[in-house]
Amino acid sequence: MQLLEEDERYLTERCYQFDLIAEGEVGCLIIKDFPLASGKYDRDIVDLLICIPKGYNTAKLDNFYIDPPIRLKVGGAYPHRGDYFESHIQRKWQRLSRHMSVWRPGIDGLRTFMPFIYHELQNKD
Repeated sequence: MQLLEEDERYLTERCYQFDLIAEGEVGCLIIKDFPLASGKYDRDIVDLLICIPKGYNTAKLDNFYIDPPIRLKVGGAYPHRGDYFESHIQRKWQRLSRHMSVWRPGIDGLRTFMPFIYHELQNKD
């Protein structure tokens, strides 16, 4: 499995360090040292996992995962819809259940999903 050329260019242009690891028919894209909202969570940097399904980018990207797990700095709770954990590529990940309301098959991709993730981690909860 490999990334679409436009996705690899997008990640490279933004200077993300990333790996793509196959897990069955799913690609596990790990973005290292992804920044979180300063002061919002109990840490400022995590690894971010995006599972890329077979048939992407006709098939949509959905949910995202982080490691190590995060909690809100105020109150210590997990973020909304962030209290579930899954194993991928021999590692335990905190799933943040988030879904883009519209996915345009063949058009949307990491270029639209990454700003969605960034917004969710910076502004919600």
